[in-house]
This record gives sequence, structure tokens and C-alpha cells, in this order.
Amino acid sequence: MSIIGVNIGCYTTYVAGIKDGGVEVLANEYSHLPTPTSVSFNSTPRPMGYSSKQQAVPKCKSTCAQFTPLLCRTVQDHGPILDAIPCEVKAVNLNSDVKDLYATVTVLDSKNQPITFTVQQVLAAFLTKLFTIAHDATQTHVEECLLAIPYYLTAADRHVIMEAAQIAGFPFVKLINETAALTASYAFFKKATLPAPPDAPKKVVFVDIGYSQAQIILSEVHQQGAKVKLVQHSREVGGFFFDDAIRGYFADEFKKKTKLDARSSRRAWLRLADEAERAKKSVCAASTKTIAQIECLMEDTDFKAEIDRTLFEELAGGVFRAFENLVTSFIAETKINPAEVEVELVGGSSRVPLIRNIVEKHFGHEAKTTMNQDEAIARGTALMAGLLSPRVRKTGFVLEDFAPYTVFANYYNERQEQRSITLVSRGETIPVKKNVTLFIPSVDVVYEESRTVNRPEFYHIVNVGLPNNPEPNPHSIEPTKFRFPFSYDLSHFILNNGCIRIDKELVPEEPKEPPKEEAPPAKDEKSGEAPMDQQPSQEKPAEAPEPQQPPAPQGPPQPRTRETRIDHISNISNGVNANVNHEYVTQENDMREADAYAIKKAEAKNSLEGKFFDMQRTLEEDTASFDAKKKENLGQIMLQIEDFLYEDDADHKIEDYSDKLEELKKLFEDAKLPHLRIQEAGPNAEAMDIDPKVEEPQ
Repeated sequence: MSIIGVNIGCYTTYVAGIKDGGVEVLANEYSHLPTPTSVSFNSTPRPMGYSSKQQAVPKCKSTCAQFTPLLCRTVQDHGPILDAIPCEVKAVNLNSDVKDLYATVTVLDSKNQPITFTVQQVLAAFLTKLFTIAHDATQTHVEECLLAIPYYLTAADRHVIMEAAQIAGFPFVKLINETAALTASYAFFKKATLPAPPDAPKKVVFVDIGYSQAQIILSEVHQQGAKVKLVQHSREVGGFFFDDAIRGYFADEFKKKTKLDARSSRRAWLRLADEAERAKKSVCAASTKTIAQIECLMEDTDFKAEIDRTLFEELAGGVFRAFENLVTSFIAETKINPAEVEVELVGGSSRVPLIRNIVEKHFGHEAKTTMNQDEAIARGTALMAGLLSPRVRKTGFVLEDFAPYTVFANYYNERQEQRSITLVSRGETIPVKKNVTLFIPSVDVVYEESRTVNRPEFYHIVNVGLPNNPEPNPHSIEPTKFRFPFSYDLSHFILNNGCIRIDKELVPEEPKEPPKEEAPPAKDEKSGEAPMDQQPSQEKPAEAPEPQQPPAPQGPPQPRTRETRIDHISNISNGVNANVNHEYVTQENDMREADAYAIKKAEAKNSLEGKFFDMQRTLEEDTASFDAKKKENLGQIMLQIEDFLYEDDADHKIEDYSDKLEELKKLFEDAKLPHLRIQEAGPNAEAMDIDPKVEEPQ
């Protein structure tokens, strides 16, 4: 049994697990902790992670990398971040008449034919890679998993991620916000330094800057738990936007010198992005100039340019201003005294020097980096996966999150007028349970934003109603009420827990039954006496006095309230098409089976190839050990096998390689001189079974 936590970042992904009583970040097949968020479809098995990232430029039309922004379908304009995805993409257009449910990517398959996948299909494929990493690292099957995702995703977006888990065959996956996981990681692993109740909790501000977004979190932490108080974010700040600013400068310089436009070539544009990322890391690490150069960028023309930190900060001025606006807006909404909170920097892009300077300028003190900036969220996710698991001993640590959106419960009154009540307010602490009591048996739960957007279905949460009109209660003295209990959990799903009918009724008094006369005891027909077990005893025991019943209250009957749980229908607006879910599962299973077959086929080919070269080396170094004629025949067979190994293997099967291997082994043994075969076989004697308790004679 394995419990893991996964932080799926836009650029890289980290997998952490509960191992040996602690939390450990798990390494992939390259012994690296980060795994690139990338999947390619140009071959079988599908390259994923590092093997896919290496193909992002040469096989850009077949590679889908940095695709996680497509999971958010409520963005009016994703902006330039979609340019980070190598292949052709189509985001959900909120203004289009075509009501697309999902973002899609179009890639070239192994036959160079275009094929379109939805974003959850790509995520499902990548999840299989992550679970393989966890299995190889722990040598056990994953049975519980928590995924860390951006806090601003709506319930409809979260259902798409859950559908990806279903497609991949992992229905046990649960979700948690990245902000909550980060807060839990800090509070749990720094427990010894935190105050204990009833002392006031410590306030910490986390500045998390990743590849595609920036988040600022205010949290309260103490020894027994943590609470996320408020979060703000920006989709205009992140590592990609810094790289894109440098890349634009490089493209302009290249065009100025060579009259060639790198933006017109997809491969050249992606190569410039890689060089821009390298240049960014160089100028952030040192204030000296760095030289960026690429051989044969376009039309056999080399690229070369210089950049330093000052120029970088000038080029990315718009990104830094957006970040500064985020900081000031956050401080204004939280109404905190910046000097009274501790500031912690996390995320790969928080290493940019000017980011630290902006934070320290507005908070008035040094920003700390005591947490692992890359692994903190993954560790917190694995930690919460363990704490929430019923298989792990509880520690008393409690995590509370905040509600990022206001949630309304809509209903229609008796005049068919729509009314709304606030179910959850923005900033409210969760997990939380709420009840909605109405005079009608139907309620619609939506986000506040559903009133002002073109695609309100992406902001719809759940509709609860009854399958049939309830029968009226003839004894009811008030209109019937219906109570709908809802629970809002750390996965940020709002679930309905049933429907309860409430009747205040006046039950008429039941008529009293007349007292029943006791039948005389039966007599024996022959003796005329009562049976032995019914004969009166000679001595009557003293009868206890019967308790006096209080007199029944006089007057009209009193009303009572009756609560009855009734059947209901809960329609979750998950933003997914259930009709195509089976199609996606079938398609993923077919591709996974093809991947598994290709891996076994490659292993069989490698076994044959390895044995072939071992035998070839033995034949060259030990000629005297083989029969000359049989050796010559073996050489001819090996030439045929060599051609077989290096020809197109599209039509080859696993059995073909296995048969060739067995044939080669047999011919190799037959070619040896007879006395050598006997020596290698050894004497045909059975090993003696010696009882260790029997001592040898002295």
C-alpha cells in the first residue's frame, strides 16, 4: 500500500510519498526529483516526462507540454501562456456560439496523422507516468493519492481533473488546493517552533511564484494545525512571462541582424524559449553579462546576443509591475500590518532578485527561504494524504482552508420568482456544513459569478430536486418545508447529503379500544378441572400496587414536528460529457495496452541483441573452443539475425525475438566442441542433504 501526494505544476511535477514513517520526494527513472509535465504521442510507448521534454523542439507537433493552464475553463483570455505548449491547442472560447466543454490539443501520432485529445485525456496519460514513478520508488501499488491544484479552479474544472483520474483508472484520487498544502507543510514540519493554543497563532505570508502564475497566501499556524485566511493570485506573473520577455528581445535582435523572423518558425521560436530560460537563470545568479547563442537557428544562420540583469529587469518591467500590483492589492484586502507577519518565498521563479526586492519593500523586512522552494507543496500534499487516510494514525493536526468564491442557493418561490440566499461567503472557513430550508423541494447551487458570465454552466455546482411531487400531508397545519444539507470539504466540492421533509402536523386523538374480557380457564373434559399449569396456587403472592397513570391531558391535541428523509435527485454540474467518458476510457486503455506491449517487445529485442553481441565477442576471442564447420554455419545465422535486429520492426512480434533467441542459444551450444559442453554441464550428481544437527565424527 502506498500513499502519495502530487503537485502537478505547469513546467514540472513533483511526487512525494509516505515512506519509512516520513515524507519523501520520489525520484523518477533518471534519478531526478522533478518530472517535466509533458506527453508525446509520436511513438509507442508514448514518451512522457523527460523523454517527452527532449522532443519538445524536434517533435513539437507531437508533444503536449505545459498544458495545465487549459484545465481552467473560466478564463476569458489565457494570453501568451498557451504559446508555451508546443503542439496545436484550442482553449475553451467563452464568447463562441459553439459550446465547447473542453480545451483540446491536436498532435501527430506515430503514423504522422493528426489526432485530437481533450485536456483530461492528456492529463490521464500523464497520471499513469506519475503513478509508475511512485510504484517504482516504493515497490508497492498506489492506493491513495492527493493532487494539489490551483485554488481558483471551480467545481466544474475540478470534476474534469477527477474525470482524468477516472480515465487513467485511478478513481481514488482526491484534490487539495496548492495553497492549503503549502500551509500544512510549513505548520507540520515547523511544529516545534510554533505557538501552542491558547496562545495566538503565528501569521505567515507565503509568496508562491511558479511557471504560469503567482499566489500570495495569508495563513495562521500553530502546533495543532493551520488555517488559510486569504489568497490572491495573478496569471500574468511567472517564470514563463520572464522567459517570454527575453525571448521577444532575442527575436527582435535576430531579425535586426539577419532579417529573419524567428516567430514565423515554430521550432526556432521554441529554441529561443529554451535559450531565454537559460539566460534568465544566468543573469539572476550573477549580475554580469551572459551570452546567448544558438547554432543554425533558422536557414543555417546562427544566433548570438548579450543580456545582463539590468536589461532583463527592463524587458520584464510589465511582469514586475503586475506582481507589485498583486502585493499591494493583497495587503489592502487582508488589512494586515506587514511588519507583524513572517514572509516565506516559494516557487522556482521566486529566485528572481527583483521579486525578493519588491516583497521586502512592501513588507518592510527580510523575506525568508527556509522551505524547499520547489518541493514544499508536494511534501504538504503527501502529508495531508497521510493525515486524511484512515490507515494512518491520527496526530490531531487540523487543516482549514478558505472559500475563494461566494456560493448562492437559488430557488423559485410560489410565484415562480427566482430568489437567492448566500450559502457560503468568500473567505469563509472550510470544511463546513450548511443547511438550506425552503418551502419548495428544489434548489440550485451556483457561484456568484454565474450571473455575469457567458458560460454559466462552468460556475454551476449542483441541482437538487425530488423525482416526484411530494404527497401533501392531510394533518399538516403549516406549509411543508424541505431541508437540504450541504457539505463543503477540502477538495472544494459542495456535496448534497440528502433531503429532509419537515411537517408540522396536528394528529387527531386515536379512539380508545374497549377493555378485553379475560376468557375463563379451560377445563379438562374428563376431570372437569383446570389444567395443572392453569390451576390456582394455594398461596397467592402479594400483588404490587399498579402505578397510577397520570390523567390524559384534556383539550385539543398538541402539534408535533415530523422529519422524514425522502428520495432525491442530485444533479452535479461537473462540466463533463458523461456520454464520451466511456470512449475516453476505452481509448486510454487501448493506448496503455499498446505501450505495455511495446515495452515488452523492446525488452525482448534488447535480450536478443545483448545475447547476440555476447556470442559474437566469444566467437572472436575463443575460436579454438568451437567446431570450425558449425562455427561457420553459426556465423551465417548470426548475420541473418543481425539484419533482423536492425530492419524495420513494425511487423515483428515478441514471439519472433524470443524464437530467434532460443534458436541462437541452441546453435551456439551445438557449435562448441563436445568436451567443452560436458565440462560446462558438470557432473550429473545430486547434492547431499546434510542435517546440520548431526555432528561429524572427530
